[in-house]
Amino acid sequence: MILGRLAPSRPGQSGERSGSPTARGRAGAACCGISTPCYILAPANANLSARAFRLLRSVRLGKHCQQVWEIRSMSDHRGNPIVRAAVRLALAGNALAAFGVAHGQAAPAAAPTPPVTEEVVVTGSRITVPNEVAISPVIAITPETIQQSGANRVEDLLNALPQVYAAQNAGVSNGADGTAQVDLRGLAPKRTLVLVNGRRLGAGTPVRGGGPADLNQIPAELIERIDVLTGGASSVYGADAVAGVVNFILNDHFSGVKFTADYGLYSHHNDNPQGVAADLAAWNANNGTKFTPAPSNANDGYQRDLAFLMGFNAPENNGNVTLYGTYRRVAPALQNLFDYSACSLGSGFIGTSATTSSHVASGHFSCAGSSTTAPGRFRLVNQFGQNLGGSRALHFVGGVGTLVPFANSDRYNFGPLNYYQRPDERYTAGAFAHYTFNDHAELYSEVQYVNDRTIAQIAGSGAFYGTGPYQVNCANPELSPSMITTWCGGVANPANNVFLLVGRRNVEGAPRADDLEHQAWRLVVGDKGKINDVWSYDVYGSYAITQLAETYNNDVSISRVKNALNVVTDPVTGRPVCQSVLTGTDPRCVPWNIFQQNGVTQAALAYIEIPLVNRGQVEQREISGNSTGDLGVYGVQLPTARSGLKINVGAEWRQVLNTTTPDLEYLTGDAAGQGSPTVPIDGQITSREVFIEARLPLLDDKPGAAAMAFETGYRYSDYSLGFSTNTYKFGLEWSPLQELRVRGSWARAVRAPNSAELFEPRYVGLEGATDPCAGAVPVFTPAQCAATGVTGTQYGTIDGNPASQYNGQLGGNITLKPESATTKSVGIGWAPSIAPGLRIQLDYYDINIDNTIQRVGFATTLALCANQGLFCNRIHRDINGSLWVSPQGFIDDPFKNQGALAEKGYDLDVNYRFNVGGFGKLNMSLVGTYMDEMTVTPLKSLPSTSFGCAGYFGNNCTWDNGPNFRWRHSLRGTWETPWHGLDVSLAWRYFGKVTMDQLSSNPNLNPGSTCTVASGCISNTDTHLPSISYLDLTAAIQISNAVNFRLGVNNLLDKDPPVIGSSNCVGCNGNVYNSVYDALGRYIFGTFTMQF
Repeated sequence: MILGRLAPSRPGQSGERSGSPTARGRAGAACCGISTPCYILAPANANLSARAFRLLRSVRLGKHCQQVWEIRSMSDHRGNPIVRAAVRLALAGNALAAFGVAHGQAAPAAAPTPPVTEEVVVTGSRITVPNEVAISPVIAITPETIQQSGANRVEDLLNALPQVYAAQNAGVSNGADGTAQVDLRGLAPKRTLVLVNGRRLGAGTPVRGGGPADLNQIPAELIERIDVLTGGASSVYGADAVAGVVNFILNDHFSGVKFTADYGLYSHHNDNPQGVAADLAAWNANNGTKFTPAPSNANDGYQRDLAFLMGFNAPENNGNVTLYGTYRRVAPALQNLFDYSACSLGSGFIGTSATTSSHVASGHFSCAGSSTTAPGRFRLVNQFGQNLGGSRALHFVGGVGTLVPFANSDRYNFGPLNYYQRPDERYTAGAFAHYTFNDHAELYSEVQYVNDRTIAQIAGSGAFYGTGPYQVNCANPELSPSMITTWCGGVANPANNVFLLVGRRNVEGAPRADDLEHQAWRLVVGDKGKINDVWSYDVYGSYAITQLAETYNNDVSISRVKNALNVVTDPVTGRPVCQSVLTGTDPRCVPWNIFQQNGVTQAALAYIEIPLVNRGQVEQREISGNSTGDLGVYGVQLPTARSGLKINVGAEWRQVLNTTTPDLEYLTGDAAGQGSPTVPIDGQITSREVFIEARLPLLDDKPGAAAMAFETGYRYSDYSLGFSTNTYKFGLEWSPLQELRVRGSWARAVRAPNSAELFEPRYVGLEGATDPCAGAVPVFTPAQCAATGVTGTQYGTIDGNPASQYNGQLGGNITLKPESATTKSVGIGWAPSIAPGLRIQLDYYDINIDNTIQRVGFATTLALCANQGLFCNRIHRDINGSLWVSPQGFIDDPFKNQGALAEKGYDLDVNYRFNVGGFGKLNMSLVGTYMDEMTVTPLKSLPSTSFGCAGYFGNNCTWDNGPNFRWRHSLRGTWETPWHGLDVSLAWRYFGKVTMDQLSSNPNLNPGSTCTVASGCISNTDTHLPSISYLDLTAAIQISNAVNFRLGVNNLLDKDPPVIGSSNCVGCNGNVYNSVYDALGRYIFGTFTMQF
């Protein structure tokens, strides 16, 4: 993508577009190559920003300019000086352009004028190069693209790129950490490095080991450009740049005042084409349930955004101060508003085995719901949790509690209370300043602050099967005769205690709400300039800190529930009382009377409900310095090239400190709705690094080689953890013709382990999604399940987890080493002279990550044990054979350097700008990605564990990244109409078809080997996610030079997202991949901008 270009004028013409740019400046000049578009440049004494003035003043002469024509410095119809847009475009490193500058009066049209080739620093290198010969494959997202998208959240903007996969964002509720992250290539956010103005952005949150950068810290209104470099760049930027780099170039040189107001909302008509509403109605009719359907229309999830930008130039344009402040408020959207998320969908099945499963063999979706329900679900067990009776549901008949066999009609619909979009409120403020004292010293600073608060809401907590067993006294006066008969043998003996697994939803209480507030500060202070005519320098120090204040409200205490269910008759008052009150172990206890209709009191809720508190912070301290030298001045230059060797050398010191302090309830895992303890992190990682980079032109203006250059780089990093890394890169670019360019690169990159991977204590928490030995008809055979620890009597009797949540023993590993990766890319770029304005770029990428820090994985461990007898000792089933009912059932799965990950594919980037006669101009832009291979190897020592995930989704091939599309693209066409101030843009976003991974022939993806849709062990409703297309329409209206208004609709046709059953939807929210697809329907937005 490029910011925009002016087509070359014919000699003697002014270059103005009728009805658009208006001449209002002094004479200037434009330089055009054979196939290169023109850029308008003003004289040195024009009214330029300080940065533009210095950039034009320091350009070097080159040989690409073919003609110089007299034209004028102009402004576009938005009032922005075109010269500034042209200068900013040079920094993108992605447009094939040459710059020319004329001082004073412009030369006559026919007179030769010394041309120039502007040299800039591009993302992926610290060496200045002509912007048309950068070797790194960079895609630039321009201000026009940002404005046309209507996105006021940066993650929404980036997710429109085919190279970007789903990650933490506003659509995540269950498992949210309050941040927004970017994931290049689907290789995980921790392998994508985020920069601001070429320098590291600090960690986004102290949880999860000081996780990846939080995009909420980036004010969208200040973004001047986003460079997305796909591929390893560790030799230039250090660790974590494995999948690539996202570099946000912010406007630090603004002059004037600018105010922007955005408003948008979602609008959706519920008519799901997959028949979800009809399935819900049929489910209600067949099962006697009352799952409430969604309304006909949903209008919610509004977003408001205000931004203020003000800048001042110093005298003689020697400096600038830019100030900004923004405010954003996002409303929540609940799942009950949409027909495809109004209930948690169970997958449909056909075939013989489905008739005995928990799903109806109708081939349609069902409302699965949760077995942690209300009035409740109970199972009699012994004190060790061993099953003594079947699962019973509590019904009230005539107001009296009666136990009946549990049925699907007893399930609880947790979907309506879950957020599809979290509410969010964010404030940002900051300042950028720079001042040039002379050629040898330019001081600069960046100060940024953000306060972001969001709430992640899911259905209410309660007593879950996995938190028991609970002791109940047979003399409990709250018990009904049916309960005494079923559990106590018909005798209300106070000396008799029974143990129950309890699944009782706290419907009397409020939903669980995780209140997450992050505050972040970032400070950069630096100095740069020339040392002499050969060497320049850049030295800076940066400090970033992110603080978390988390309060998780309305959860239920396991220990208090155990006290509140162990009730007897008070010998003094004759009323029900907690046994712990009589013994004095807990005098605050209030009976939680779930056995009688309307028996739960507010006093009981106040007792069992608890908040959980977690505080933490992560700091990043960095000192960096580098120097660039043009050794060609000393004669280090090949005779076949126009310029000589350039090198950049430098050193960095970086330290990351990460601490979290969860409260006692978090630490002990006492909160029933968490599934596991939250353990503290206290770690420090320090690195000392030196680096060098070099670029050597090989050929210039030779037959068969208009240009050829070689570049290389190396970085050595020494870590305080006792390991060191070496990263490097090699690259070659060759232009056989002026309009054709071929480039290739090979690099080694690393990712160092983070604090959580290193220092997190061991604990039992949620990990797996399915147990092939659970259910009435297990996927695994009796022999396979026996290998995993299932006895003959347990086979076919183990309960499956209705929420698809199974236990793993997790935690960090202090012996971890860095991941290493090799990345290769080959690209070809063509700007044909026969089609001025057309640019085509095709790149091949190949990324291989070795020694990945990962767990073997829940499903992989089970498959290896069942099929090959490996890792069976890591499987610990509880006394019932379960891997989720109690903490004694789990799979031991620590972090280790044990896996590998590889991905290959192609990127296509096409831009075409052309006239349409008297109807203005048309700009076309296509960005597409084809994934050829994605190979996951959980155990590098066992190549047989590998499986391919390209074109698949499911419990093995999907983590938090969403489906792995073979092909995905974004095509945008913008019409610059002949009517003054009106532009119209239409975009087509396409997501290809993907297949459920269980349908693969790979035994690691289909553990049962014989599992098919026909046999009933693979859902017929979840076999594929169909391809889907979205259309986005935007219109920009220039009311005056100072006022602009933009209207737009994304997902113009209100397409529904593909829907799948929740058990096959890892990383989903509300039965869809809502971080990938447009889950909330049509998005309508408007933007008002005033600038003066």
